[in-house]
Amino acid sequence: MTAKPLNIASTIIGAVQNVTKEWARQRKSEERDRSRERHRYDRLVRDDRITIRDAAFSVMEEAYLKASDNGRLPARPRQIMYCARPEILALTEKDYLDDRYFTQTLLPDYVNEHPATDNWDIVWDARGHFAEPHTSNEIALGTLEVRDYLGLRAQSRDAVSVDKNVLYPTLGPEHRFNTVLFIEKEGFGPLFVAEHLAERYDLAIMSTKGMSVTASRMLLDRLAARGVERILVLHDFDISGFSIFGTLGVSGRRYRFANRIRLIDIGLRLVDVEAIDLQSEPVAVSGWPKRMMTLRRHGATAAEIAFLKDERVELNAMTSPELIAFIEGKLKEHGVEKIVPQDAIIQAHARHLFESEFADAAVAKLRPKIQKQAAAAELPADLRQQIEAGLVKVPTGAWDHALAAIVAKLASEAKKGKR
Repeated sequence: MTAKPLNIASTIIGAVQNVTKEWARQRKSEERDRSRERHRYDRLVRDDRITIRDAAFSVMEEAYLKASDNGRLPARPRQIMYCARPEILALTEKDYLDDRYFTQTLLPDYVNEHPATDNWDIVWDARGHFAEPHTSNEIALGTLEVRDYLGLRAQSRDAVSVDKNVLYPTLGPEHRFNTVLFIEKEGFGPLFVAEHLAERYDLAIMSTKGMSVTASRMLLDRLAARGVERILVLHDFDISGFSIFGTLGVSGRRYRFANRIRLIDIGLRLVDVEAIDLQSEPVAVSGWPKRMMTLRRHGATAAEIAFLKDERVELNAMTSPELIAFIEGKLKEHGVEKIVPQDAIIQAHARHLFESEFADAAVAKLRPKIQKQAAAAELPADLRQQIEAGLVKVPTGAWDHALAAIVAKLASEAKKGKR
């Protein structure tokens, strides 16, 4: 048998590898261990020990107090974010903070978990509108606007008045409306005004940009305690529409309801889409199993779920006449009627209107004499200076406020002089 020629190069390489392989294995192991050690240290120091959430919670009170001048003034979420961000970034050794994550998650979570924040005056942005029928009262659905609206109550007018406003004094639902139409879209207001929808049905109308905000939930909660019997919810026929209806009256981390509100889903639903023969549009839904569970939880039928896997239908698919007819049909279906209060309210207001008519007649007879007296009244030479002095005393007033106070004093003195 002939021996194979010896490959000297291969032999040398193999010998070197045999000698060094244990050393190389050990070296790689040490490098891996050091890498793991550094990674573990980074996690302990930068993530586990101080996360963005932990950092935000640690500086939140200080940031609120800075933004609000120690709680003296209202503060918006983004103002608090700007006060907190430098410290959060320094603590976490990061160079970016998602402002939406702060304002929509971190701040609400902190407020929800810390009862001491109940007296914090945080003002959330308006994302919709609410309008009463007949009164021209309309507010944006922001924290301050809703708070002001709920804090005000109608005041009875003087028994004898020349006020020609024939409406009973209301601010809120009492003797004015008991139904709210909630629509998930802004922009239909001009159509509703043109059709006098609110006035014909004594209906308050609330519109939002998508999902309801804290202010809108607070408003519905308080209105329910003051006589609102039902909230009719109008939404797109899509996954978001079902979620808007399904979460509108549910307590969450941002707001907890104190009253039971009666929500009624008036569509769009599949039966409506088919009855009106509305156009649908294709939609790509991610995470379908989870979306399907959401739809089922919010009351969608099996047929609706199957439809919504690939398609959706907007309220905008209806023409203006179709939308008005659709809403009116739902209002009649759910028994929405004109408001006529109790007899005691009717009789009291009738007597007030009599008094107003009699007062107008009496003033009409006295008007020439009153005008003559006003023309003959002597005005002080330093009237301008008195106005300026009044504005120094009351800096928040206007010149005509100051003038009215001066004239009231002069008139009082004139009447005393005649006595």
